Amino acid sequence: MKKKLTVITLATAMVIGNPFHNSYSHAESTDDLKDIQEQREDIQKNLSSAEGKIAGILEEMEDLNTEIERVNQVLTEKQTQIEETEKDIDRTVSDIKFLQEEIKELETSIERRHEILKNRMASYQETGGSISYLEVIFGSSSFGDFISRVNSVNKIVESDASLMKQLENDIKKVEENKEKALQKLAELNTMKVEQEETLASITEEKQNIERNKAALESKQHELASLVEELETKDSNLASVEKEVKEQIAAAQREAEKKAKEEAKAQRASTDKTTKSEKKENSNLEHKSEVKESSKSSESPEEKQEEDAKVITVTATAYTVDCAGCTGITSTGINLKKNPNSKVIAVDPSVIPLGTLVHVEGYGYAIAGDVGSAIKGNKIDVYVPTRQRALSWGVRKVKVTIQ
Repeated sequence: MKKKLTVITLATAMVIGNPFHNSYSHAESTDDLKDIQEQREDIQKNLSSAEGKIAGILEEMEDLNTEIERVNQVLTEKQTQIEETEKDIDRTVSDIKFLQEEIKELETSIERRHEILKNRMASYQETGGSISYLEVIFGSSSFGDFISRVNSVNKIVESDASLMKQLENDIKKVEENKEKALQKLAELNTMKVEQEETLASITEEKQNIERNKAALESKQHELASLVEELETKDSNLASVEKEVKEQIAAAQREAEKKAKEEAKAQRASTDKTTKSEKKENSNLEHKSEVKESSKSSESPEEKQEEDAKVITVTATAYTVDCAGCTGITSTGINLKKNPNSKVIAVDPSVIPLGTLVHVEGYGYAIAGDVGSAIKGNKIDVYVPTRQRALSWGVRKVKVTIQ
């Protein structure tokens, strides 16, 4: 772009120096200006597209943030439930330990009572069973002793029945406590497994959401970099556009100034011919002025023949859009950074490097590159795209070396 601006500046300088080239050079500058404005329009479209994509990503990220907050809340709740379940399990384990101790005590009591009953049964068998009770009763020495012995026998019988009932109840309670403790522990373990599975599922869901968010953040950064790059390009093009406009305006002002000065000089020259006594001197002076005017107003083609060299060459086109191409010409022009530059590759023995030339159908350009196939009256014009290179093809053109 910088090199292209140099070409535009040189063309504008030629306009200022020669008003008769005004229409052609103005057309060149206008084309450059139009090209810049078209590029800016493309950049603005790309900017709008990138900014729209960023807005969409931000909306998606906001939704993901809301989803992450929801998942975090669920995770917290599930974690709290699991912690409560752990506490319940710990309490249940303590209860089971207590029940086991109680079971041991009951079993000891049961065993002790069982021994008592077993001994009594053995005593009944040895003495004839229930007859021993009659012997105890009727063996009394008096009625009072009889009553006392009857009461004692009744207490023993009642004690045996109570012992049997308590023994039965203790055995039943032991079994119930065992079953209840094991059932409660099984329920808590099932609940813990279910909650851990739910926690794992929600954790995986959170990880997936965070991965999606990270991908969106990466894409957002890429688009932000693209926006920054496009804004920089647009700013640079805006500066070039302003400079080109100023150059065009300056060229127009200079051309108008020159035209006014020549008109004024022409009127002054006409006035000098009114005096007949100085007719001969006036004629000579007039011839001199006509000669000067003729010299300054000669056509662009005649001036080019005197001040410039015109040659006919075979012209092809090239681009830097190829594998291994650096984009930097032999004179240091970076065509990748300045894709709209007007540069041609030449044979330096025919057209010296650094020369300003005008190529028919291409415009003003700098002889800024060479090529292994560019020998003699051959040139290679630089174009920014393959399509334009193909469109150019191979043609015969006139090159005016300034």
